[in-house]
Formats: sequence, C-alpha cells, structure tokens
Amino acid sequence: MENKIDQVESMRMNRVLGLKESISMTVGTVVGVGLFTSGSAQIGYVGPWIIVFTFVALLVSIWPSLIYAEMSAALPLAGGTYNFAKRGLDRMWANLAGWHYIISVVAICSGETLAFANYFKILIEQFNINVSWIDSRAIAIFLIIIFLILNLRGIEQSGKAQTIFMFFFWGCSVLWFLYMIPKVHLAYFGGFSMNKLPSFKEIMYIFGLIWWCYTGFETSVSMGSEIKYPQYTLPRSLKLSVFLVFAVNAAFQWFLVGIVSHKFYSQLASATAPYADGLQLAGLIGFPIVLLCIGIAFGGDLSTINPGIAAPARYIYTMAEDGALPNLFCKIHPKYKTPFVAILLVGTINIILIITNSIDYIASVSLISLAICYMIGCLAYVGLRKRYPVLKRPYIAPHGTFGAYFTIFIYTLMLIFADRLALITAGALTIICLVFYFLYTRQRAGHTVALDKEIGFVEEPSKIEKEKIDNQYFVWKSATIIVTIIALVMYIIPFIF
Repeated sequence: MENKIDQVESMRMNRVLGLKESISMTVGTVVGVGLFTSGSAQIGYVGPWIIVFTFVALLVSIWPSLIYAEMSAALPLAGGTYNFAKRGLDRMWANLAGWHYIISVVAICSGETLAFANYFKILIEQFNINVSWIDSRAIAIFLIIIFLILNLRGIEQSGKAQTIFMFFFWGCSVLWFLYMIPKVHLAYFGGFSMNKLPSFKEIMYIFGLIWWCYTGFETSVSMGSEIKYPQYTLPRSLKLSVFLVFAVNAAFQWFLVGIVSHKFYSQLASATAPYADGLQLAGLIGFPIVLLCIGIAFGGDLSTINPGIAAPARYIYTMAEDGALPNLFCKIHPKYKTPFVAILLVGTINIILIITNSIDYIASVSLISLAICYMIGCLAYVGLRKRYPVLKRPYIAPHGTFGAYFTIFIYTLMLIFADRLALITAGALTIICLVFYFLYTRQRAGHTVALDKEIGFVEEPSKIEKEKIDNQYFVWKSATIIVTIIALVMYIIPFIF
C-alpha cells in the first residue's frame, strides 16, 4: 500500500509557483498579441475613445475574475474550468469548456509567435538589414520549438523564465514611456470627439477585440496543482492581474493616441504591428522603434508564448486523466514532473495555426472560444454553489451568482456581433467536440474519486511564511493601485491642458 501511495505522489505535479510567478504567468498571457496587434489597431476606428472601451472591458472582466478566484481557491486543481464544470455541471459541459479553452489559448500563443516575428523583423530592419525574404512563419515555428523545450524541462524553470520576461518587458516599457513623453501631442486627444459614430454592430465588434486584450485572466487557475498556497495565491493573483492588465493596456494606448495624427488612422486600422507602424507614420524611426520592438518582442511576446504552451497542456493532461482523452496525454515525465505528451500536442496545434499566417482570424476564433469557456465557467460557479454548499471556500466573490449571470449576458451580446467566419468556426468546433464526447468520452467512466482526495493535501503556511506572503501581496497590491491610478490620470491630463 505504501508503494502505491508513493507512486501516486511521485506522479503529482509540484506546487512551486508563488504569487510573483502566478501574476507573471497571467499578465504575460494577457498582455501580448491582443494589445500589440488587433486591439490597439482599433484606435484607427475610435481614436481617443479607446480608453472608454478599455475601461468598460475592465469592468466586465472584474466579476468573472473574482468568480474564478473563489472557484480556484476552493478547487486548486490543474485544468481550471474543466474541473469546475465537471463538478458544477457535468462531463459534457466540462469537455466543451476544456476544448474551447485549449483552442483559444493555443490560438493566442500561435498569434503571439507571428506577432513576435513581425516586430522582430521590423527591429532588424532598423539596422538596415533586409529580412523581408524570411517567412514570418519560420521564425514563429522556431520560437515554438524553443518554448516546447523550456516547458518540457519543468514548470519551475518555466516560471522563472516567465518572471524574467515580464520584468524585462516592464523595464523596457517604462524606458520607452519616459523617452516618448516629449513626443506626445495632447491636441491629438481632440477632446474625445469623433467625426462619425460607428454603428452599434461595429462598436460591439470593436469592443470584442479590445476585450480580447483581457482574456487569459485565469491562466494561473489552469495550473492550480502547481501553485504554492493556492488558497491565498490564486485569489490574490486574479484580483491584481486584471488591474495590471488594464494599466498596461491604457498606458500603451495613450501613447499611441498621442503620437499618431488623426490623418493616419486609416493606415493604423489595418496595421499588423500598430505601435511600430504608428511610430513610422509619425516619423519617429530609429531608437524609439528599436527600444519598442525589443520590449514587445523579447518581453511582451515571449511572456505570452510561455504560458500559452503551459496552460492548455494542463487542460489536456486533466482531460486525459479524467478519461476524456487517451491516457497517453496524462503521462508525467519522471524527472521534470511535466505532462510532456500534452505539451508536445500543444506545440503541434500551434504549428498548424501558425501556418495559416492570419492574426486577425486567429484573434476572432480565440475571443469567441474563451467567451464560451468563461460562460460555462460562470454556469459551473452557480452549479458548485448548489451542489457543494458546504465546500470550504477560502475566498468568496461578492454577489457571485448575480455576477455569473451578468457576465453570461454580456459575453452573449459580444458573440452576437463577433466575426461571422470565426463564429462559424467556433460552431463547427463545438459540434466536433460534442460528437467526440458522445462517441468516445461518454463511454469512459471518468475520474470518480472523492473531491478531497482529488485535491490532495493543501499545505497551510507557517506563521513566518504567512507573514512573508502577506507582505509580498501588500507590495504587489500597492504597486497595482499606483499604476492603475497613473493610467487613469494620464487620460485626464489632455482635459487639463
């Protein structure tokens, strides 16, 4: 019996990620391809009104973040929404949520590698080196291979690399902001006036792409089995990450609005690298583009690709462990303690998507699939409240049930006005997932162990360790409040001057 217990324990993933890594993984997933491609390109349609869209996107992201904070603290397992839906609804809904999450985050990752290739090529061209002959897809695929190796070698190494990428990105961003302040034209903010108000359909489509800049807020949740002290770390990382994402989005958009004249908006709307293209349109070439591209490519993009492989691999692992996929995909590497077969599958799907070479299409498919996943997650939240009323919940979301239904309503409204081709794609994927479920998954019993055994032992920190993590949270919370206020004040400045 002891040998069996030891064998089970040896196959468990290690809880090694703290608050810093959880935030870095989450913010890294979110701040990337959305902000630096499709999201900021919408300035070409709405101009300074971008801040209104970004702020509303923040508001509709707070409640689901808090809902996921409650569920993840109570069920700190790999697989996030899949496990929530399995317990709160049933296995059919769980499989649907799992597949849509995998598709969406892998799409984000593949789109990010293409974005990296675009910004990297622009960076090299600043040194008068012609790299137009290099196919962006080749660079993207090479990058995927590097990150597959990094993720295969262990989550601790991946987490450390993620923190380095994020701090490098923030450092480059601050330097770029300081350098660009004298280049900003407050008159370009134009008192938040527009020549023509877009139709409601266009507004909702634009809002969807800007909301996509917030998707992935629950990345740390998908790695719940590898989070240290998840009863504290997960709720705290979710509450802070969504505001950090807002601050980064708002700051970058402010500079793009203040640098690019209205007469270039039509070109900005169709740009594949809006920030680099915007600087060129404003005549700011050389050092500003070099610093920007270094920060975006080697900080923002790499920080998204890393968890873009790690998170969906944990979903695949959990689904395989539950019988929704062949057992092959829940194998844990004996040395590195990573779901190595699942990671390789994620890499394969990434390469297939990269070959399409279409960031806009990938973006639309991603936002639709994540919206569907989050709606199932909200339904699961209501189901968990009813089915497990006495479940230990270290964190309680305020007015969670109402927030779940409100979120479902908002996301449904967004989907109605989403890209038609992407909606058809998502619909086709849903049908395929359901067919696969009824032909394969339903025939297997699934993971039927008691909930407490599935979660396993969750260590409670010692008094000294608790003070340490509380102090760390205080520092992160204070910094988050400060940068959020700064981001909001930046948009008040044009009215004062």
